[in-house]
Amino acid sequence: MDSMAKPISNAANLERALGFLALLLRARVAEEAGREPGDLPDTGFFDDGSAFGDLVRERRPGFDEWVVLLLALAPHVSPGLLEDAIRESLGAEGDLPQFGGRRERESRALFATGETACFLLAGDDVEARFAVQRLFGADHWFAREGVLRLEEAERGAPHLSGRLLMARDWIERLTIGRVTAPAFSSAFPAHRLETELQWDDLILETGAQAQIGEICRWLRHRRALAERAMPPGRLRPGHRALFHGPPGTGKTLAASLLGRVSGREVYRVDLSTVVSKYIGETEKNLAGLFETAQNRDWILFFDEADALFGKRTNVKDAHDRYANQEVSYLLQRVEDYDGLAVLATNLRANMDEAFLGRFDTVVRFSLPTEAERRRIWLAAMPRDPGPADREAFAAALARFELSGRAIVGALQFAALAALDAGSPVLRYGDASLGVQREMEKEGRVFRDLVAAEAAAERDGEVANI
Repeated sequence: MDSMAKPISNAANLERALGFLALLLRARVAEEAGREPGDLPDTGFFDDGSAFGDLVRERRPGFDEWVVLLLALAPHVSPGLLEDAIRESLGAEGDLPQFGGRRERESRALFATGETACFLLAGDDVEARFAVQRLFGADHWFAREGVLRLEEAERGAPHLSGRLLMARDWIERLTIGRVTAPAFSSAFPAHRLETELQWDDLILETGAQAQIGEICRWLRHRRALAERAMPPGRLRPGHRALFHGPPGTGKTLAASLLGRVSGREVYRVDLSTVVSKYIGETEKNLAGLFETAQNRDWILFFDEADALFGKRTNVKDAHDRYANQEVSYLLQRVEDYDGLAVLATNLRANMDEAFLGRFDTVVRFSLPTEAERRRIWLAAMPRDPGPADREAFAAALARFELSGRAIVGALQFAALAALDAGSPVLRYGDASLGVQREMEKEGRVFRDLVAAEAAAERDGEVANI
């Protein structure tokens, strides 16, 4: 759905659906109390192009599925609906244990549980209760498409006593009509990556370009590959890629562009910020990320992957053993992820060799050659002020061994110097000083090649006199 377009309101469908649910609740409670339940209205919907209407039209849920869907959604739209239905039917002092339900501690809203669904749809019919229970299985479209799930019951509690929990993105889709980007938090330790650049701005060696193209091909045809091309059970879920190479060589930009050209959102996870020294915390920090990303077809970009997926330690104590268990668990989550997962590292040698064989694509990002550096200087060059001779300017500066990111940094330095001086052109001296600053960041010694050649030429002229 276009995030800029105003979505068609779900209000009409929600009012009708929740009105039906309220009547069903009252009728079922009345029946349990030995009173006449009365007639129920039709469960129809408005095929109005809203997200709610589209879900019903596309999935055509059966009666039981429809009721479970509404039970999971109701607390987020009408928090008092379940409570009101019971109170109106039983009175303030009434109680109905078989109704189930659990109160949320902070909001005090009453959430439906698996027991609530069974009460409404099955009563005391054991076989019918089994049918309701199957709605929460991993093979049902509720689970496959990440719509809702039955919360795991507390230890020792009845199996169906867990709450019916609807996924956050489906709550938004069925209420405001669109899914908003999740905010960075311990439960979602990732930031969205976006870029305004194009493929022409990513300058790589031929082999790396071809491998990035192969990932694009998988993104284009992944559905057909799974549904038609490959025999059932022969295809692993998702695609795993390793990007390795020096800083500033285009790993992050490549991930951003993969999202842009495929129409997918890209989220960057900096593993160095979520790896915890406390036992169990790293796994907890990333578990929420995978749960949120599942079924959304996002591209997950794990930066500095060797912070977690590096060479495993020898087991000397309980912390080492648990750390290795966390790595194995999280690697399994990456392998189970149904979308594209990209792990990036500056040094391939830091990665455990046992992990490398699990990647579908391994792309080496090298420092650019002089010809590639010249193309980067030209592509990133400011428009105003610009150099008097773009080609000569780029050719002179391309001789400095810099990464693409360092070239952009040097150009920004030169552009700021020219703007501050009121110069109408980008000056070589400012650009070379920018190069010097970038090289010094890396602890390298700067030598102005043009100035050195000019000095050598002058020395030669003096020697010939």
